Parts: sequence; C-alpha cells; structure tokens
Amino acid sequence: MDKIITGATLLTGEDFNELKDYSLWIKNGKIYRIIPDEKIPENIEVVNKNGCYLFPGLIDIHVHIMWDGSSDPVETHEKEGYEQLLIRSVANCQSYLQAGVTTIRDLGSIDDVALHVAESLNRKLVPGPRLIASGKTITMTGGHDPFWASFADGPVEALKRTREQIYKNAKVIKLSATGGVYGRVEGEVAENAELNYEEIKSICDEAHRFGLKVASHAIGREGIKNSILAGVDTIEHGHYIDEEIMKLMLERQVAWVPTLYIYQQIANLDGVPSYAQEKSRRITEYHVSAFNEFYRSGLLIGAGSDAGACYTPHPSIIEELQTMNSFIGDKIGILKTATSNAGKILGIKTGQITEGYEADFLLMEENPIYNFDALRNIEEVYLQGEQVK
Repeated sequence: MDKIITGATLLTGEDFNELKDYSLWIKNGKIYRIIPDEKIPENIEVVNKNGCYLFPGLIDIHVHIMWDGSSDPVETHEKEGYEQLLIRSVANCQSYLQAGVTTIRDLGSIDDVALHVAESLNRKLVPGPRLIASGKTITMTGGHDPFWASFADGPVEALKRTREQIYKNAKVIKLSATGGVYGRVEGEVAENAELNYEEIKSICDEAHRFGLKVASHAIGREGIKNSILAGVDTIEHGHYIDEEIMKLMLERQVAWVPTLYIYQQIANLDGVPSYAQEKSRRITEYHVSAFNEFYRSGLLIGAGSDAGACYTPHPSIIEELQTMNSFIGDKIGILKTATSNAGKILGIKTGQITEGYEADFLLMEENPIYNFDALRNIEEVYLQGEQVK
C-alpha cells in the first residue's frame, strides 16, 4: 500500500542533502517520489513525523551472526550445539533492526547457518534485516578459519566449492586469500598468501558467471594482489595496501572494507587470546597507515564491523564509523561508507533516500551528520516501507 511520510527533514542522496517541506512517498516497499508538501495527493495514508530527521538505514557489510562477540567466540561455538548457534544467529539478526541496521552481509558461518537464517528472513518467518550471506568460506586445506571453511586445493576444486555455495543459495562468495589474526592458535600467519591466483580466478569467474560478487579476506600484500588480479569485488581488511595496490584497485574497481575497529579491539583489550593479540599488534600500524593514506584516493570504501568477533558485539557499526572518523575526521564521508557506498558495493538500491531505492530508513531527533551518537537514539526503523521499530 502507498504511504507518505511528512514533516521530517529528509537527508537525501549520497551526501545527505537536507530537504525541508518535502515528503517521502512510499509504494511497494520503495521510495516512489520525493514531493513538495503542497503536492501530497489525497486518499493516501499520511504519517506525520514533525521534528524528526529521516536518514537511510545503515548497512554493515562484514559480520558473523553466529559468533557472540565475546573475548573468544571460537571457544563459545566449540561448547555449543548447532541448535544454539542457529538460535543465537536469529537473535543477533533481530538486534540489528532495533539499532537501525537494515542490511547486513555475513561472510562466514559454520554449516552455512547464515544461509538458513537468510532464507527464514526472506520468508518472513522471523524479523530481521536484509541478509546477504556467503555461508562457508572457500579456503585452502587448513586455511584461515577452518571451522567454517570449504577446503579447495587447485582451480578445479575451487570451481566445485564455488558451485556448491551457489547451489546452496549463497548471495555472495567469500574466500580467504591470506592467513588471519584470530581463529587458529598456531599454524597460520596473517601476512602469508593462502589460496593462489589460479584458485581465486576460478572462484571469481564462476561466481561472476552466476551474477554473484566475491569478497576476499586479504591481509598480506601478496594475497591482496592475487585477489585483485583474479577479479574479486571487495578486499576485506587490506592491512598491507600500498600505492601500487591502490592503483590496481581503482583500475579494476575493487572496493575496500577495512574493518578497523575489530583489529583495534584485538590489539588493545585484555582477555583476547594472546596469539591473536600479538599478531594484531604487529599489523595494526600498517592497517591505520593504509587507511589514512588511501581514504581520499577515490577507492570505494564500505563499512564492515566484523561483528561477532572478539569484543565486537552485534551490532558494532557505529563503533566502526567512530573508529574510521577518529583517523580521518570526515563525518559525511564516513557515514557514506555505511549507506550509499555500502549499497553500491552490494549492488543493490539501498542506502540512499533517493527515488527508486528501497524504502529503508530511520527517524531520529538529531541529525547524525553532526553527531554519530544520534544513531544510538533512533525512534523508528523502516524496512522496505514497513515500520519494524
């Protein structure tokens, strides 16, 4: 049914341009028109939100809904059964909507839990945000995060593992091009390349043939470069991005999801497993340096919190935005990473108050472009035009 939201200050387009005395006309879950108040048609439901700011729903493009955000989430899931993992995942999804996060992308889950949750959300069996999930991550045998890995050695096996995730209705393919900081006590180096160029290219070619994007966990330089040359769509983390890598990313239109907050947490908080803290402290300086140097390079940057990982509860998108802003000091640009930029990275029309986009938006008393904490005091949340908070 049609619905018109009036009275609010609309923060429109990619740059959150303020529009007063205009109303939002919603039709079939999308933003149909942005119209002057004097042109509101008759016989359509009108909802008056005087004094509020209307802002696009937030997007977090790197989460793990089955993890609990404790000091050691792997330890938690090793103690729990599948049923508990599934219930926790559903509950975590519900917390996102209440916090104004209307779209999330899950990049790794044991037994494809996130794919099952995504299906339940699509069927409206449970409330939650729009969920784009990869299920298992494709890695080399014994690669990063083996607990939710689909092991592949060689291009043929990589092709098969990709087809398996497509068959299971994954909406994005996740691979590990390097080692990582957290997840394995020993036998893994964050900077080391894991899947090689030929394996990654096999994954990318097949995923793209079916219209899916590919996200690459890539910390070390060799793995980042392999990923870009092989055709991935996003670099997740990207600690060792340098001038040459940045130019390759621009040339090939590869986006960057830096996930800064999680590595600050692991490096600086007691209680995190010591092996992870040592590795994070070693590479965090490179991470921050790369972000400071290349934030204004023209790279398409999206906000991902890695929520669920160490000391990063669901949701943590505001903490990610605040961390980015602490290094750069560009509130509007940083907010775009969790709205319009993220929508572009996902390839869907959300993250903007723009005609033709999904009617995913928030209502609050304060303008968040001046104060991120306004996002902690959201009064109402709409997903595809329906009020969910």
